[in-house]
Amino acid sequence: MEAILGILVPFTTAVLIIAIIYLAKYFKEKSRNELIAKAIEHGKDISPDLFKSNDRPRKQSDPLTSALVSIGVGIGLFGALYFFFEGFKFAAFGLIPLFIGIGQLVAYFVNKKNKTQD
Repeated sequence: MEAILGILVPFTTAVLIIAIIYLAKYFKEKSRNELIAKAIEHGKDISPDLFKSNDRPRKQSDPLTSALVSIGVGIGLFGALYFFFEGFKFAAFGLIPLFIGIGQLVAYFVNKKNKTQD
C-alpha cells in the first residue's frame, strides 16, 4: 500500500498544481469577461486597457545565467542527496542538472566565440 502511495502522490500533486493554476486563470478571465459584458449592458465606456492581456512579457533569459543556475542546482542537489542518503547512489541524480549546466556553459562560450569571429 505504501509503495502505491509513494508512486501516486507525486503524480497527483503535479496534476493538482497544474489544475489549480489553470482554474485560477480560467476564473480570472471569466470574471473579467463578465465585467465587460455588464459594462456594455449598462452603456458604460470601456477602457482599452481592459482588453489588454495582463500577462507580462517574459524577458529572454541570458544563456550564461541559465547555465550557472543549472550548475548551482546540480551541485546543491548532489550535496543534499549525498549527505541525506549517505552515499553516491542517489546523489548521482544531482549530476544530471550539473552536466546540463556545464553543456550550456560550453555552448555559451562557443557561440560567443563564433559571434566575435563573424
